[in-house]
Amino acid sequence: HHTTPPARLSEAALIRALEESGIGRPSTYASIIETIQRREYTFKKGNALVPTFTAFAVVQLMEDHLRHLIDTEFTAKMEDRLDSISRGEHEPIPYLREFYFGNGMPGLKPILDDKAEEISPRDVCSIPLGSDDEGREIIVRVGRYGPFLQRGDTNATLQEGICPDELTIDEATRLLDAAAKGDEPIGRHPETDEPVYVKVGRYGPYVQLGDQDPEDKKK
Repeated sequence: HHTTPPARLSEAALIRALEESGIGRPSTYASIIETIQRREYTFKKGNALVPTFTAFAVVQLMEDHLRHLIDTEFTAKMEDRLDSISRGEHEPIPYLREFYFGNGMPGLKPILDDKAEEISPRDVCSIPLGSDDEGREIIVRVGRYGPFLQRGDTNATLQEGICPDELTIDEATRLLDAAAKGDEPIGRHPETDEPVYVKVGRYGPYVQLGDQDPEDKKK
């Protein structure tokens, strides 16, 4: 029989989850929603907040190296401490010093000093998707100019707005196969004899005339 996957989070559902975890306050919910969209951790699709591959990479980094900082109990206790500071019951500077340098618990600075050599940006920004029918591993990588697919030496750009849960192995294979064909010209210009390519970029398909020189940004 067929089951229905969980619905994507809406702003209202996310706020309910924050309330249940004791995170945030009514006055801060709007800024939390605005921040995760501004940093491109989510984007709106209808009423849903869809996580991006950048969000997956950030969560992967935090879970692998800074797990205690994303524990909801830790965050709820921090909220309580900040509330007490806002009421004048505690001083802000000692709390910041404790959080950054540590006091009984490891502080942020010594943790990052220890992790500096351990954290690999390439590993953090690599999200395994699975393997194709030939057993070749397909990976989503989060690069400087957005996420892209990689299978061996073949890369394929992911268009903006693609939902991670919609990127199946079949769809990834189709995109990679199309990218491989994009390296082969569909013909040549009748006057200049330059090769003509059809490629797919971050914003969709485009036509390229000639072989692009890495030193020249013109296409």
